[in-house]
Amino acid sequence: MKTNLCAALSATVMTVSLVVATRSLASTPAPQTIPSIPVAVLSTFPTVAQTGTRPTLTWSILYPSKVSDLVAVVPPGTLIPNDTVYATVQIVGSGVSTSSSGQESTPITTDARVSLNGGAYQQLFYGTQADVHPAASLYIKKIIANETLDFGGRFATDGVWSPFYTTQSTNFQIVALVNGATPPTRFSLYQASSMASYLKPYLDASGNVSIGPMSVLILMELNQTQHSSPQFDYQDQVLLVTFSTKHPNDGHGNNLDGVDSSNPGQGIGGPNGMVDPSGGIDDEIK
Repeated sequence: MKTNLCAALSATVMTVSLVVATRSLASTPAPQTIPSIPVAVLSTFPTVAQTGTRPTLTWSILYPSKVSDLVAVVPPGTLIPNDTVYATVQIVGSGVSTSSSGQESTPITTDARVSLNGGAYQQLFYGTQADVHPAASLYIKKIIANETLDFGGRFATDGVWSPFYTTQSTNFQIVALVNGATPPTRFSLYQASSMASYLKPYLDASGNVSIGPMSVLILMELNQTQHSSPQFDYQDQVLLVTFSTKHPNDGHGNNLDGVDSSNPGQGIGGPNGMVDPSGGIDDEIK
């Protein structure tokens, strides 16, 4: 029996469409409608082509539109991508409070660190607010699906380190918040007179986090452990993490990990010489 060419093409297209659609549904956890990675969908109309007619083929690609399409946030702040992504980390601000009014009396050095997939914490930033350059990328890293990304922080006074807290600390000293979330303080942070100027652009008029849809805001409370205290305000150190499916620098500027460890500078180091003040600076940035 001879098979009509158009009918065969139609059957083939229908088969491909069903296979692609099935794979799309299988890769998308319910009830999300946006896939975690770009997915191609091929469809045809009409589904049955008569002799002498030409079916219309439609090809579309669905891209991630929010960070939850790519990354899970496990409280208080561990980040776990569901596919291969690039993570870019920037420092928003540094400002440990040293007085009951919540204002700094003298600049205090803070230390921000990152851990990939349970590895040792490596330094991203060491300094005061005067050393903060929000537009600079401290870290750019390709992360494989199901690897973990954690952050930690501490500060130094009189040559002594404070306790080191991380996004795995059970007392929620550090939290990861997505766009629209509310900082978990016991008071209205956005209405507090002690709110740091560097954090204001990242909160909207209602006090909710206002960042890009593919970003996560890391808020650190390093100096206070009593959640009911007005000083427990999650602004001792703030980082911004942005995810993408392509390398954000397109192969220019930063090393892949964003930190030029081969030429870290000649800083005198922090307490006990454990850190390098310029360790979070990529000397290859053009």
